Amino acid sequence: MAKNDERPRGKKAKAAGLEDDALGLNGIERGRAQSSQPRPRAAQDASSSAATKEPSPRAMPDEIRERFIGIGAKYYFPDGAAAFTDHGAKLTTRSENTEVIRSLVAIAHAREWGEIKVTGTERFRKEAWFAARIAGLGVKGYEPSEFEQEHVVRAIARREAAAGAARQPPASIAGRPVPRDSESLRPEESGSIVGRLVDHGRAPYRHDPKEAASYYLRIETERGDRELWGVDLERAFRESLSRPTIGDEVTVRAHGRDAVTVKTPEGEIPAHRNRWIVERSDFLTERAAAARVFRDAAVKPAQAVKEHPELQGSYLQLQAAKLGAERDIRDPQDQARFVARARAAIAEGIERGEPLEPVRLRERPPRTPTAEQTRDPEQTPTR
Repeated sequence: MAKNDERPRGKKAKAAGLEDDALGLNGIERGRAQSSQPRPRAAQDASSSAATKEPSPRAMPDEIRERFIGIGAKYYFPDGAAAFTDHGAKLTTRSENTEVIRSLVAIAHAREWGEIKVTGTERFRKEAWFAARIAGLGVKGYEPSEFEQEHVVRAIARREAAAGAARQPPASIAGRPVPRDSESLRPEESGSIVGRLVDHGRAPYRHDPKEAASYYLRIETERGDRELWGVDLERAFRESLSRPTIGDEVTVRAHGRDAVTVKTPEGEIPAHRNRWIVERSDFLTERAAAARVFRDAAVKPAQAVKEHPELQGSYLQLQAAKLGAERDIRDPQDQARFVARARAAIAEGIERGEPLEPVRLRERPPRTPTAEQTRDPEQTPTR
């Protein structure tokens, strides 16, 4: 065998593999000092019962062993996909999967790393910071925004309030309550969702590198964070009339489905793709008020437009429907029913936050040159 084809074996191979895995990866490692930041009450209560025994530097929560398959220092999903590598004082992964990030934080908590250092991509460090702060760990390597600081405080407060009310945590991680603060929302659960915009962007579906690219948004609701996935969300953000930004209160709403063809190993199959609206909630509140005015046939257009100037194009659209009904429908009652349906349809679009009908100005006809304008220069009188 040629020399350059030789590969390290045994302990050297294992060491080389771990070193390679540690390069350019997302990582969580034990900090040098214990955190001076206060830990959430839930985390304090959970750790007090275990204060009498020293944690193992290789401690691994039972639920992590059940969730992943460990082979040496490497851990895999049941389908064989790599999840993370355990280096003892450092945990590394190529993934941005939320489940993996929470699991790494759970391991750090079980090993009582009072402070951790996070490295890697922006999203990984942000998610690891959030999960670690809720677990009561200090974090270096990520500088949160003011909104993110407020976000984690609210998440801790919700958790402690829920734990106190139920006297039993809704879930556990490393033997302590853990927030369900990034639950994924299925497209079929697509009623209006209202909350603060936490994050959005393109990513592999559910942050799984094996999946196709999609688009996600995460919003903070009264029940916790909700993560919503859909390719059309990217268009919804791009075409949003109110231009929401991180920290804004938004309303996310599905308003129809498009027929699409999905390619699978078995062939192409028909499917549907949700169409979404993402707008600031205050914008949609204003639109709802405008829609109520537009629906009221007793309100004169001039008065309505004075209160809501944006409705001018919608009233012109309604007037065009009336003229069409008078031209094409003989029965006055049928005309009235047609106009009422048109009014209701336009009002629904206003309320949903769809772009309003623009006011189209009539173009002036080109001016016909007068005899004076077309006179031969030689005929122009002189003074």
